[in-house]
Amino acid sequence: MLTAKHLVVLFVGLLLGCREVDDLSPNKPLSLPNYRPFYPQSPFYDTIAANAVVDPHSNQMIQALVAQAQQGFVLAVKEWTVPVYFADAQMPRVDVKLTAGWAPKKWLRDVPIPEWAEPDPEADGHMVVVDTSAGCVYDFWKMRATSRGWKAAWGNALPLDSEGIFPKGLSARGSGFELMQGVVWPWELTQGAIEHALIFSFDHTRAGGPVPPATESDGTTDAIWAIPEGARLQLDPDLDLDSLGLTDYERVLARALQRYGMICADDGGGLQLYAINPICVQGNPWARWWGEQTLVSLARIPAARFRVLKLPPQQYTSPVLVPNNCAQFE
Repeated sequence: MLTAKHLVVLFVGLLLGCREVDDLSPNKPLSLPNYRPFYPQSPFYDTIAANAVVDPHSNQMIQALVAQAQQGFVLAVKEWTVPVYFADAQMPRVDVKLTAGWAPKKWLRDVPIPEWAEPDPEADGHMVVVDTSAGCVYDFWKMRATSRGWKAAWGNALPLDSEGIFPKGLSARGSGFELMQGVVWPWELTQGAIEHALIFSFDHTRAGGPVPPATESDGTTDAIWAIPEGARLQLDPDLDLDSLGLTDYERVLARALQRYGMICADDGGGLQLYAINPICVQGNPWARWWGEQTLVSLARIPAARFRVLKLPPQQYTSPVLVPNNCAQFE
Protein backbone atom coordinates (compact mmCIF):
# COMPACT_ATOMS: atom_id res chain seq x y z
CA MET A 1 0.00 0.00 0.00
CA LEU A 2 1.07 3.59 -0.50
CA THR A 3 2.41 5.50 2.49
CA ALA A 4 0.93 8.77 3.71
CA LYS A 5 4.06 10.54 2.47
CA HIS A 6 3.61 9.07 -1.00
CA LEU A 7 0.01 10.27 -1.15
CA VAL A 8 1.11 13.78 -0.14
CA VAL A 9 3.76 13.76 -2.87
CA LEU A 10 1.22 12.66 -5.46
CA PHE A 11 -1.27 15.35 -4.43
CA VAL A 12 1.33 18.11 -4.33
CA GLY A 13 2.67 16.90 -7.66
CA LEU A 14 -0.71 17.50 -9.25
CA LEU A 15 -0.56 21.08 -8.05
CA LEU A 16 3.10 21.88 -8.61
CA GLY A 17 4.45 19.60 -11.35
CA CYS A 18 7.24 17.03 -11.57
CA ARG A 19 10.20 19.19 -10.57
CA GLU A 20 8.58 20.07 -7.24
CA VAL A 21 7.79 16.37 -6.69
CA ASP A 22 11.53 15.68 -7.17
CA ASP A 23 12.25 18.19 -4.39
CA LEU A 24 9.84 16.34 -2.09
CA SER A 25 11.58 13.01 -2.77
CA PRO A 26 15.03 13.25 -1.13
CA ASN A 27 15.47 9.47 -1.33
CA LYS A 28 15.21 9.53 -5.12
CA PRO A 29 18.67 8.71 -6.57
CA LEU A 30 20.90 11.54 -7.74
CA SER A 31 21.91 9.65 -10.87
CA LEU A 32 21.42 6.47 -12.87
CA PRO A 33 24.01 3.70 -12.60
CA ASN A 34 26.19 2.51 -15.47
CA TYR A 35 23.81 -0.35 -16.11
CA ARG A 36 23.81 -2.84 -19.01
CA PRO A 37 20.57 -4.86 -18.83
CA PHE A 38 20.77 -8.53 -19.81
CA TYR A 39 24.44 -8.29 -20.79
CA PRO A 40 25.82 -10.23 -22.62
CA GLN A 41 23.03 -12.69 -23.40
CA SER A 42 20.60 -10.26 -25.09
CA PRO A 43 20.63 -10.26 -28.92
CA PHE A 44 20.66 -6.46 -28.70
CA TYR A 45 24.42 -6.69 -28.03
CA ASP A 46 25.09 -8.45 -31.34
CA THR A 47 26.98 -6.31 -33.86
CA ILE A 48 25.87 -6.41 -37.48
CA ALA A 49 28.14 -8.50 -39.70
CA ALA A 50 30.00 -6.76 -42.51
CA ASN A 51 28.36 -9.13 -45.01
CA ALA A 52 24.82 -8.74 -43.61
CA VAL A 53 22.15 -9.48 -46.24
CA VAL A 54 19.60 -6.78 -47.05
CA ASP A 55 15.95 -7.77 -47.35
CA PRO A 56 14.61 -7.83 -50.93
CA HIS A 57 11.76 -5.50 -49.92
CA SER A 58 14.01 -3.10 -48.01
CA ASN A 59 13.43 -0.17 -50.40
CA GLN A 60 9.64 -0.29 -49.97
CA MET A 61 9.92 -0.47 -46.19
CA ILE A 62 12.42 2.39 -46.04
CA GLN A 63 10.04 4.56 -48.10
CA ALA A 64 7.47 4.02 -45.33
CA LEU A 65 10.11 4.82 -42.71
CA VAL A 66 11.02 8.08 -44.47
CA ALA A 67 7.36 9.10 -44.64
CA GLN A 68 7.08 8.62 -40.89
CA ALA A 69 10.34 10.48 -40.26
CA GLN A 70 8.88 13.48 -42.10
CA GLN A 71 6.27 13.65 -39.32
CA GLY A 72 9.12 13.62 -36.81
CA PHE A 73 12.29 11.63 -36.15
CA VAL A 74 12.89 12.05 -32.43
CA LEU A 75 14.46 10.66 -29.30
CA ALA A 76 11.77 10.43 -26.60
CA VAL A 77 13.12 11.68 -23.27
CA LYS A 78 10.40 12.98 -20.94
CA GLU A 79 7.30 11.33 -22.38
CA TRP A 80 6.31 8.10 -24.13
CA THR A 81 9.39 6.37 -22.75
CA VAL A 82 10.37 4.57 -19.55
CA PRO A 83 11.72 5.50 -16.10
CA VAL A 84 13.80 2.84 -14.34
CA TYR A 85 13.94 2.38 -10.55
CA PHE A 86 16.34 0.19 -8.59
CA ALA A 87 15.40 -1.71 -5.43
CA ASP A 88 17.31 -3.89 -2.97
CA ALA A 89 16.35 -6.41 -0.30
CA GLN A 90 15.33 -3.64 2.14
CA MET A 91 12.73 -2.16 -0.20
CA PRO A 92 9.14 -2.80 1.02
CA ARG A 93 7.13 -5.00 -1.33
CA VAL A 94 3.65 -4.33 -2.63
CA ASP A 95 1.07 -6.09 -4.79
CA VAL A 96 0.04 -4.53 -8.10
CA LYS A 97 -3.52 -4.99 -9.36
CA LEU A 98 -3.71 -5.82 -13.10
CA THR A 99 -6.79 -4.33 -14.75
CA ALA A 100 -6.71 -5.10 -18.50
CA GLY A 101 -9.74 -7.11 -19.56
CA TRP A 102 -7.54 -9.59 -21.41
CA ALA A 103 -5.05 -10.01 -18.55
CA PRO A 104 -4.68 -13.73 -17.70
CA LYS A 105 -3.83 -12.82 -14.08
CA LYS A 106 -5.23 -10.12 -11.81
CA TRP A 107 -2.35 -9.51 -9.38
CA LEU A 108 1.43 -9.32 -9.62
CA ARG A 109 2.66 -9.96 -6.09
CA ASP A 110 5.65 -8.85 -4.01
CA VAL A 111 7.01 -6.08 -6.21
CA PRO A 112 9.65 -3.85 -4.51
CA ILE A 113 8.44 -0.41 -5.61
CA PRO A 114 10.24 2.65 -4.15
CA GLU A 115 7.91 5.19 -2.54
CA TRP A 116 9.27 7.90 -4.88
CA ALA A 117 8.52 5.92 -8.06
CA GLU A 118 6.51 7.59 -10.84
CA PRO A 119 5.50 6.07 -14.18
CA ASP A 120 5.98 7.88 -17.48
CA PRO A 121 3.32 10.63 -17.55
CA GLU A 122 1.78 9.73 -20.93
CA ALA A 123 -1.01 7.23 -21.63
CA ASP A 124 1.25 4.18 -21.86
CA GLY A 125 2.40 4.80 -18.27
CA HIS A 126 5.48 2.58 -18.61
CA MET A 127 7.61 1.89 -15.55
CA VAL A 128 10.47 -0.51 -14.71
CA VAL A 129 11.68 -1.73 -11.32
CA VAL A 130 14.99 -3.61 -11.14
CA ASP A 131 15.29 -5.80 -8.04
CA THR A 132 19.06 -6.11 -7.68
CA SER A 133 18.85 -8.44 -4.67
CA ALA A 134 16.53 -11.03 -6.23
CA GLY A 135 17.86 -10.67 -9.78
CA CYS A 136 14.50 -9.72 -11.27
CA VAL A 137 13.04 -6.91 -13.38
CA TYR A 138 9.39 -5.82 -13.31
CA ASP A 139 7.74 -4.10 -16.30
CA PHE A 140 4.44 -2.22 -16.21
CA TRP A 141 2.10 -0.77 -18.80
CA LYS A 142 -0.41 1.94 -17.82
CA MET A 143 0.95 1.98 -14.29
CA ARG A 144 -0.57 4.40 -11.77
CA ALA A 145 -0.67 5.03 -8.03
CA THR A 146 -4.10 5.21 -6.43
CA SER A 147 -5.37 5.70 -2.90
CA ARG A 148 -5.74 1.90 -2.69
CA GLY A 149 -2.31 1.05 -4.05
CA TRP A 150 -0.63 0.50 -7.37
CA LYS A 151 -2.56 -0.52 -10.47
CA ALA A 152 -1.46 -1.31 -14.02
CA ALA A 153 -3.26 -2.49 -17.09
CA TRP A 154 -0.58 -5.18 -17.26
CA GLY A 155 2.70 -6.10 -15.62
CA ASN A 156 5.17 -8.95 -15.92
CA ALA A 157 8.65 -9.89 -14.73
CA LEU A 158 11.82 -11.58 -15.98
CA PRO A 159 15.07 -12.82 -14.46
CA LEU A 160 18.00 -10.46 -15.03
CA ASP A 161 20.10 -13.40 -16.27
CA SER A 162 17.68 -13.99 -19.19
CA GLU A 163 17.80 -12.58 -22.73
CA GLY A 164 15.33 -9.89 -21.71
CA ILE A 165 12.60 -11.20 -24.01
CA PHE A 166 9.29 -12.65 -22.86
CA PRO A 167 9.34 -16.11 -24.53
CA LYS A 168 5.74 -16.09 -25.77
CA GLY A 169 4.75 -12.48 -25.35
CA LEU A 170 2.52 -10.89 -22.71
CA SER A 171 5.09 -8.16 -22.14
CA ALA A 172 4.55 -4.47 -21.40
CA ARG A 173 5.78 -3.59 -24.91
CA GLY A 174 4.17 -4.57 -28.22
CA SER A 175 7.05 -6.80 -29.32
CA GLY A 176 7.74 -8.95 -26.25
CA PHE A 177 10.95 -7.08 -25.41
CA GLU A 178 11.64 -6.08 -21.82
CA LEU A 179 11.22 -2.31 -21.50
CA MET A 180 14.93 -1.50 -20.94
CA GLN A 181 16.01 -3.22 -24.15
CA GLY A 182 17.43 -0.80 -26.70
CA VAL A 183 16.97 2.33 -24.56
CA VAL A 184 19.67 5.03 -24.28
CA TRP A 185 21.29 5.63 -20.85
CA PRO A 186 23.06 8.89 -19.83
CA TRP A 187 26.35 7.12 -19.08
CA GLU A 188 26.51 5.91 -22.68
CA LEU A 189 26.63 9.45 -24.00
CA THR A 190 29.23 10.32 -21.35
CA GLN A 191 31.49 7.48 -22.53
CA GLY A 192 30.84 8.41 -26.16
CA ALA A 193 29.58 5.02 -27.31
CA ILE A 194 26.36 3.01 -27.28
CA GLU A 195 27.22 -0.69 -27.52
CA HIS A 196 23.84 -2.21 -28.30
CA ALA A 197 21.01 -1.96 -30.79
CA LEU A 198 18.36 0.70 -30.19
CA ILE A 199 14.62 0.19 -30.37
CA PHE A 200 12.28 2.26 -32.49
CA SER A 201 8.56 2.64 -32.98
CA PHE A 202 6.69 3.94 -35.99
CA ASP A 203 3.20 3.74 -37.41
CA HIS A 204 2.27 0.99 -39.89
CA THR A 205 3.98 -1.98 -38.28
CA ARG A 206 3.11 -5.14 -40.16
CA ALA A 207 0.17 -7.36 -39.27
CA GLY A 208 0.55 -11.13 -39.12
CA GLY A 209 2.96 -11.52 -36.24
CA PRO A 210 6.54 -10.63 -35.32
CA VAL A 211 9.89 -11.79 -36.65
CA PRO A 212 12.60 -13.00 -34.25
CA PRO A 213 13.86 -11.83 -31.84
CA ALA A 214 10.41 -10.30 -31.13
CA THR A 215 7.83 -12.73 -29.71
CA GLU A 216 4.60 -10.76 -30.12
CA SER A 217 3.27 -7.86 -32.18
CA ASP A 218 0.62 -5.16 -32.15
CA GLY A 219 1.11 -4.45 -35.86
CA THR A 220 -2.02 -3.86 -37.94
CA THR A 221 -0.84 -2.92 -41.45
CA ASP A 222 -1.17 -5.68 -44.04
CA ALA A 223 1.24 -4.47 -46.73
CA ILE A 224 4.67 -5.45 -48.06
CA TRP A 225 6.06 -2.01 -47.15
CA ALA A 226 5.03 -2.34 -43.49
CA ILE A 227 7.87 -3.21 -41.11
CA PRO A 228 7.25 -6.18 -38.78
CA GLU A 229 8.12 -5.91 -35.12
CA GLY A 230 11.46 -7.58 -34.52
CA ALA A 231 12.94 -6.31 -37.82
CA ARG A 232 16.48 -4.94 -37.54
CA LEU A 233 17.35 -1.84 -39.58
CA GLN A 234 20.85 -0.53 -40.13
CA LEU A 235 22.07 2.95 -40.94
CA ASP A 236 24.27 2.61 -44.02
CA PRO A 237 27.70 1.67 -42.61
CA ASP A 238 29.39 3.50 -45.51
CA LEU A 239 27.65 6.79 -44.65
CA ASP A 240 30.23 9.45 -43.75
CA LEU A 241 28.98 10.78 -40.44
CA ASP A 242 31.37 13.73 -40.65
CA SER A 243 29.36 15.00 -43.62
CA LEU A 244 26.13 15.38 -41.65
CA GLY A 245 27.00 18.18 -39.21
CA LEU A 246 25.95 16.08 -36.23
CA THR A 247 26.15 17.09 -32.58
CA ASP A 248 28.23 14.88 -30.28
CA TYR A 249 25.19 12.94 -29.06
CA GLU A 250 23.76 12.56 -32.57
CA ARG A 251 27.07 11.09 -33.69
CA VAL A 252 27.02 8.57 -30.81
CA LEU A 253 23.50 7.52 -31.79
CA ALA A 254 24.32 7.34 -35.49
CA ARG A 255 27.42 5.22 -34.88
CA ALA A 256 25.36 2.76 -32.83
CA LEU A 257 22.81 2.64 -35.65
CA GLN A 258 25.60 1.68 -38.06
CA ARG A 259 27.22 -0.97 -35.83
CA TYR A 260 24.18 -2.46 -34.05
CA GLY A 261 21.14 -1.05 -35.84
CA MET A 262 17.68 -0.43 -34.48
CA ILE A 263 14.95 -3.01 -33.90
CA CYS A 264 11.25 -2.37 -34.43
CA ALA A 265 9.68 -2.74 -30.98
CA ASP A 266 6.34 -0.94 -30.98
CA ASP A 267 3.65 0.75 -33.04
CA GLY A 268 3.30 4.54 -32.81
CA GLY A 269 3.18 7.75 -34.82
CA GLY A 270 6.31 9.25 -36.34
CA LEU A 271 9.74 7.65 -35.99
CA GLN A 272 10.89 7.46 -32.39
CA LEU A 273 13.91 6.21 -30.44
CA TYR A 274 13.95 6.08 -26.64
CA ALA A 275 16.01 7.41 -23.71
CA ILE A 276 15.55 6.71 -20.00
CA ASN A 277 12.97 9.14 -18.59
CA PRO A 278 14.75 11.46 -16.09
CA ILE A 279 11.83 11.49 -13.64
CA CYS A 280 13.44 8.48 -11.97
CA VAL A 281 16.30 10.60 -10.58
CA GLN A 282 16.76 14.03 -9.02
CA GLY A 283 17.59 16.66 -11.57
CA ASN A 284 18.03 16.03 -15.29
CA PRO A 285 20.98 13.83 -16.38
CA TRP A 286 20.36 14.81 -20.01
CA ALA A 287 20.69 18.59 -19.47
CA ARG A 288 24.30 18.80 -20.64
CA TRP A 289 23.36 17.50 -24.07
CA TRP A 290 19.98 19.04 -24.92
CA GLY A 291 18.72 20.96 -21.91
CA GLU A 292 15.13 20.37 -20.87
CA GLN A 293 13.77 19.11 -24.20
CA THR A 294 11.02 16.51 -24.00
CA LEU A 295 11.48 15.17 -27.54
CA VAL A 296 14.89 15.64 -29.14
CA SER A 297 14.97 16.00 -32.92
CA LEU A 298 17.18 13.56 -34.86
CA ALA A 299 16.37 15.08 -38.25
CA ARG A 300 20.07 15.31 -39.18
CA ILE A 301 20.31 11.50 -39.24
CA PRO A 302 18.95 10.64 -42.73
CA ALA A 303 16.11 8.13 -42.53
CA ALA A 304 16.53 7.43 -46.25
CA ARG A 305 19.97 5.91 -45.57
CA PHE A 306 18.64 3.03 -43.47
CA ARG A 307 18.24 -0.48 -44.83
CA VAL A 308 16.21 -3.43 -43.58
CA LEU A 309 18.28 -6.53 -42.94
CA LYS A 310 16.92 -9.80 -44.31
CA LEU A 311 13.79 -10.70 -42.41
CA PRO A 312 13.14 -14.11 -40.91
CA PRO A 313 9.62 -15.50 -41.49
CA GLN A 314 6.86 -13.95 -39.41
CA GLN A 315 5.80 -16.18 -36.53
CA TYR A 316 2.30 -15.50 -35.28
CA THR A 317 1.26 -17.31 -32.10
CA SER A 318 -1.24 -16.41 -29.41
CA PRO A 319 0.50 -14.88 -26.37
CA VAL A 320 1.07 -17.33 -23.51
CA LEU A 321 2.13 -16.58 -19.95
CA VAL A 322 5.41 -18.46 -19.37
CA PRO A 323 6.23 -19.05 -15.68
CA ASN A 324 9.56 -17.91 -14.21
CA ASN A 325 10.93 -17.44 -10.70
CA CYS A 326 10.40 -13.65 -10.72
CA ALA A 327 6.77 -13.23 -11.78
CA GLN A 328 4.57 -14.11 -8.79
CA PHE A 329 1.03 -13.95 -10.15
CA GLU A 330 -2.36 -14.58 -8.63
